[in-house]
Amino acid sequence: MKKHLSISIATILALSIPGIAKAQFYITAEVGGVPSVSGATLENFDEPSPSILTLSGTAYLMTGTDANGSAPNFSGLTAAYFGEYPTSGPDATPYVAVAYAGLATLSFPAPERYLGLLWGSIDANNLLTFYDSANNVIGTVDGTDVGTSEDSYVNITSTTAFSSVVASNAGDSFEFDDVAYAPVPEPASLSLLAFGMFGITLLRRHRG
Repeated sequence: MKKHLSISIATILALSIPGIAKAQFYITAEVGGVPSVSGATLENFDEPSPSILTLSGTAYLMTGTDANGSAPNFSGLTAAYFGEYPTSGPDATPYVAVAYAGLATLSFPAPERYLGLLWGSIDANNLLTFYDSANNVIGTVDGTDVGTSEDSYVNITSTTAFSSVVASNAGDSFEFDDVAYAPVPEPASLSLLAFGMFGITLLRRHRG
């Protein structure tokens, strides 16, 4: 029953509101933050070949500072939460670095609605593109959407389920580590909006 209700809400929302073909993203960022969803699956890229990660072009797993002399910075609780040390300063563990024209693809075993990551040197050139299970783009998040240029733990919740996320970069480098993901439900406010719009649609049809 709950699964059917969840599908109905998403369907109603898509049909009732014109032009809502793409996802909306709710984004928070905190220096030294941690995943905002309890029970999320965690990936710190410490194993040689992470199962969710595919790298192409000028994207690679990196330890230490990259060609530009930078690495994501740990602070606060992030490193300890993912079992990594030291807990402050430059990331001394493996992380993903995406140089110009490189791609880093995160492919999830099931559709997800939440993504968290330690995002280093946040800027407008850093881009995350979200895809559904049919490989259609449902939306994008770039550095300007995050609201800060400081290395932060960024939490992204999507109103539409995604099956993969591609990190790309149009500048010097896009570094990230400590990914978390989970199939969290739609925000309650959107569920209420969906039911409200469904009621309005039914009322208009009845009067028509």
